[in-house]
Amino acid sequence: MSSGAPIESMPMYTHLDRVEKGLINLGIGPDDMIRPEQLFSLDQWHYHGIDAVRRASDELGLRPGSRVLDVGSGIGGPARFLAHSVGCHVTALELQPKLHAMASNLTLRCGLGERITHLCGDALDYPLPHAAFDAMVSWLVMHHVPDRARLCRRLVRALRSGGGCYIEDLYMRAPSSPEDLRDVRNVLIGNTMTTIDEFIMDLDKAGFVQVRATDLTEDAKPFVAARLAAWQEEPITHRDRYGAAAYVAMETFYATVSRLFVNGSLGCVRLVARRE
Repeated sequence: MSSGAPIESMPMYTHLDRVEKGLINLGIGPDDMIRPEQLFSLDQWHYHGIDAVRRASDELGLRPGSRVLDVGSGIGGPARFLAHSVGCHVTALELQPKLHAMASNLTLRCGLGERITHLCGDALDYPLPHAAFDAMVSWLVMHHVPDRARLCRRLVRALRSGGGCYIEDLYMRAPSSPEDLRDVRNVLIGNTMTTIDEFIMDLDKAGFVQVRATDLTEDAKPFVAARLAAWQEEPITHRDRYGAAAYVAMETFYATVSRLFVNGSLGCVRLVARRE
């Protein structure tokens, strides 16, 4: 599946000033230092926030000093949680320069610059060192990547022998209607939206072993519905805090995702694997 829109147009990635506005609402100015936990409600853009990152840490057996590669790291929420709460050394690779710049700034303001290395580049060709990482993590990123099979091969090489892989991503549960397909392409920016079996096949062929897939759809469905309801419950507050355009963009995104889950087109999966 090819996308009809650039990744920067995804509503989640527009109106990025909503993060600073959220901090201002907490009494934190644009140049102030930040306690990492003050960001947890603002910088975790995947399902179930820090609970999902904690689950990844447990699944992978991460500990202080673990070397972790975060692929598609966004504004750095999971990387900062792992660095602050677990003590990992995280390499956070993000495609979009604006997200990368914001992530780097937030990390420095959190005092985590020595534990997190922010890199800006495309995971499909960025020169990742071989066998350099104990684990890799990714949340709701792989469906954006146009050549997932190639990315999987690159990730295997980046892991040490026995290194772990943790992915949470969207998948296609049923053939999409024309309307759903447009939304997947232009709102979710789905470049590789496939079945779980096809996802597993890419990991297997790349050289991952002990691949375990867990369908998270029934868990994600109420989450995305509640997220939409909470956003719509206080429109005036959200508009005042983040701006009218940001409110509309996020409402469009949340509503689209919820509709695709409800109508059976979209699902969510957790994949855990190892390198031999």
